[in-house]
Amino acid sequence: MSKPLIGVHLPHGVPGVDGATVLTWARNAEAAGFASIAVAERLHYDNGDAIVTLAAAAGATKSIPLLANILIPSLRPPAVFAKEIATLSRFAPGRLTVGIAAGARSQDYESAGVPWTERGRRVDAGLDALFALVDPDNPPQSVGPVPDESIEVLVGGASKGAINRMLKHGNGYVGGGVKPEFMAYDIAAVNAAWHNAGKSGEPRIVAGTWFASESHFDEADAWRDAYLEQGGPPEFVRSPISRGADELRSAIDAYAALGATEVVLFGGVADPAELDWLADAVADYLGV
Repeated sequence: MSKPLIGVHLPHGVPGVDGATVLTWARNAEAAGFASIAVAERLHYDNGDAIVTLAAAAGATKSIPLLANILIPSLRPPAVFAKEIATLSRFAPGRLTVGIAAGARSQDYESAGVPWTERGRRVDAGLDALFALVDPDNPPQSVGPVPDESIEVLVGGASKGAINRMLKHGNGYVGGGVKPEFMAYDIAAVNAAWHNAGKSGEPRIVAGTWFASESHFDEADAWRDAYLEQGGPPEFVRSPISRGADELRSAIDAYAALGATEVVLFGGVADPAELDWLADAVADYLGV
């Protein structure tokens, strides 16, 4: 079993966090050798906007890959979503991976003024728009710009619609916050669909789970309860918070055993010292 890459979520989802702290995490994660810095999208919650946060992190760093994990294209008009992602990719060439899904919280759709019943169709429309932004017959009068050619798309979920999106536009699968024994079903479905469709190579598989140092466990636990109050993985499939370095490494290895090539870690506190602790806890995986 190969060691997976390790990414880390920026703390823009911790209510009240300031921008300077988020950017400190981004710079320190790059310096520590993490494989990516990630953001997640929520609209109806006290968190920073995911695309704006990732754009700021792109400007504050030099080379660390950027992971949107995940965005909900259906909360925006398709052309707006496509233009924002294409623009971001031009500011961070060779660094951007966009994880997308329909989302699981009706409150986000109510706040966006988008019917819940249209979520799947609008995800497809947003992805289609991203790959058809520029009219080749009249580029200056298109929505534009052309996305950086290296941009990758990962799709969350293993429904029929999600699988079709991955096969049409995606480079693989992204999942987070689910126990390995349940995530195994999604990964099996993704791998089978990928190979049955005759696609070359292997799909990129990105997993995710929560962590906390011993000194911040209660704080992280309270944050996660609040974050998941409006919805998220049901309790019986939800991965626990890895408390301490040994539990965290065991969780990482469990996802790697399923074929995950990267594991992205979600914290629940904004203190930069928590990132220092994390870098020490996963030092054996950094720089793989």
